[in-house]
Amino acid sequence: MVSLRRRLVGFALLAVAVAAFAFAADIAPAVVPESAAASADASVIATTPFSLIAAPALLAVGSVLLVAGGTALAGADLSARATLLAPAVGATVGFAVASGLLAAPAAVLPAFAETGALTTALAGAPGTIAAGAVVGAAIAPVVRAATTEDTVTLLVGAALLLVSIAAASGDPLALTTGGVAGVAAVGVLWAVDPATWRP
Repeated sequence: MVSLRRRLVGFALLAVAVAAFAFAADIAPAVVPESAAASADASVIATTPFSLIAAPALLAVGSVLLVAGGTALAGADLSARATLLAPAVGATVGFAVASGLLAAPAAVLPAFAETGALTTALAGAPGTIAAGAVVGAAIAPVVRAATTEDTVTLLVGAALLLVSIAAASGDPLALTTGGVAGVAAVGVLWAVDPATWRP
């Protein structure tokens, strides 16, 4: 039977993850395509150095804690392969937040159907923020795979790290803050859920 303490830890981790995502949505630069910007529903948030640095870090932390907290709350064992969900969540939420998809889905989705709009977004701030979030979130499967000796997950996690670093090599600050935040999130999990994260 799963202890009450582990379920409470899971609930707390989920709460922190949701708060991190909410804060990232507030500060991320929403880059809305030009045709969507004319819509009354679209909100364009100016890009600032702080938002480009902080958003990947918050998204990385939120992704790692969401996966770890969800399994702890459910009382499930967190396998190394399950932690591969963290980079997927980071990439998806990061791009959705930074592209304006969450702020104005009705305006942004049709705009992305235009030629080159999605490619431009991936090459710009949305792609950089998503890559930074993936770098940080990929720390979790690498650490978990190392402690459980899961070679396949270790290789996949390392590949995700390398691909995301290459994808946003033009903005090393976003990659650095995302990576540091991912390490910090795993460090928190190492302390609050040692039975799962320590070897």
